[in-house]
Amino acid sequence: MARRKELKNIASGLYGSFISRNNDVGGYWGIGKLCLLAQQSGVQIVRLDLLTKSIFPASSEFSKLVSGYSSILNKHLSAKGIPENWLASATIELDFKPEHPSGKHIPIATWGSLFKLVVNISDDMKKNHTVSGYSFCWPHNPRKEAKSAGTERF
Repeated sequence: MARRKELKNIASGLYGSFISRNNDVGGYWGIGKLCLLAQQSGVQIVRLDLLTKSIFPASSEFSKLVSGYSSILNKHLSAKGIPENWLASATIELDFKPEHPSGKHIPIATWGSLFKLVVNISDDMKKNHTVSGYSFCWPHNPRKEAKSAGTERF
């Protein structure tokens, strides 16, 4: 029997997949490309809405990424037997200028600036199922990065 508390597990799976280096856009790390989008648009936060399949700030370059994660969400819902109408919203949000969390050590796993990734699924009962964490990245720069030689994911 489907239960709404499974939405936290789905949010966790989306988080792990999204922050992964396998999350590529056009052969480059998706988060670096989104960081560049934020910089070029003069915004701090980039938000993907998985239900409406939209991104803010708007950019057609990321339509495959948004559609891909919307499909991943729907596959997870289907696997758990959760009806789509239980979801009020499903977002992936990146804050490229977050406040450093006080008293929390964030190990530097790579070069770049601190960012915060939040995956939130709100259900029809007004409960939020949220997973978040911090990491580091720089805006995409093809002169400093190697393009993936494999099949592009998004």
